[in-house]
Amino acid sequence: MCHDRTDIELTHDYLAITLAVRRPSVTAALHILEGKRLIVSARGTVSGRDREAWEMFAAGAYGPYEREYRRLFGPLR
Repeated sequence: MCHDRTDIELTHDYLAITLAVRRPSVTAALHILEGKRLIVSARGTVSGRDREAWEMFAAGAYGPYEREYRRLFGPLR
């Protein structure tokens, strides 16, 4: 969702602050996502790999929020 709405570079530190968790917890979660081949994490920067796979992985937690965002603010990038 962050990628859809901002140009902010996702880093381990940014994710930890945004989610209010310790940085090691972010690193552990990112390792799981890398294992599923959903992201690439290099030198602290996180990038998505496969948008369609991400949406499937997020299941119902993704679509409803995007529809509401479009309704309030217009199309995503």
